[in-house]
Amino acid sequence: MKTQQAMIDQAKSLLKKLLEDGEATAVFGLARGMGGVTAPRIFTMPDELDSLVLEPKWPLAKPAMEILRTAPGGYRLAVVCRGCDERALVELIKRNQVDADALVMVGVACSGEQASICLCDRPYPSKLDIGEAAHGVDPFDDPGVKYLLEGDTHTRMGRWERVLKRCVKCYGCRNSCPICVCDPCKLEGEPWVRRGIIPTEILSFHLIRAFHLADTCVACGACQEACPAGIPLVTLQHAMRRALREGFEYEAGLDVNEKTPVLFDFIQAPEKDRPIPDWINTLRD
Repeated sequence: MKTQQAMIDQAKSLLKKLLEDGEATAVFGLARGMGGVTAPRIFTMPDELDSLVLEPKWPLAKPAMEILRTAPGGYRLAVVCRGCDERALVELIKRNQVDADALVMVGVACSGEQASICLCDRPYPSKLDIGEAAHGVDPFDDPGVKYLLEGDTHTRMGRWERVLKRCVKCYGCRNSCPICVCDPCKLEGEPWVRRGIIPTEILSFHLIRAFHLADTCVACGACQEACPAGIPLVTLQHAMRRALREGFEYEAGLDVNEKTPVLFDFIQAPEKDRPIPDWINTLRD
């Protein structure tokens, strides 16, 4: 496994070449600034990349989308992508939020330690340019995930109610999510629970949001990291993602050409399981 410094050196070399060869107008990644503070930065000159770093994990897909929305014609942005960044950008391309021709994805591997923190089963992008792929983690082996997802419906609902009561509807989950791009947000209005109020109706907000993201969530964990109440929001999405994977063999963010089964797949039950009403014969005369 390569050291962090070796990965940074590899990234700098690759990204400098993209700028020098005109393959990218700019690079979007992380930089170590004054006082050792790390933050996202747009690099436009090769020598600026001397300040490039790869840690800590920082979701870059959503700000990359915003950069490209205001970029002039012919602009190409190289984005340093972890696996979840790449998958989020794939979903944004599928939904016409990002122009694939204006994007150069440079894949970087996450460490095994990061995979364990995120409960990530795929801690690497499909196109890996920097580092080596670490083994993923099955999120359903985690005790916390098991606690919230196992048991009968009544038991699980009671557990989720206790957890979600901490929510103050700050929209941190919505704002940080790389896939939440609806304008206006359908869940922003008062009907789904007033800000600062914590009634049982808060379940509606989170369950509707989870269902809305079922076929697009890439399990990046940005929502959970942003939550000031420490609600394990990704666990809801793990359940949705598993249902789509087992029922439709579909996983968000893997293929830009793969359509979501939520909108495009219809499964017809066998005729013997679907009783035909008598009146249907009148339509055949």
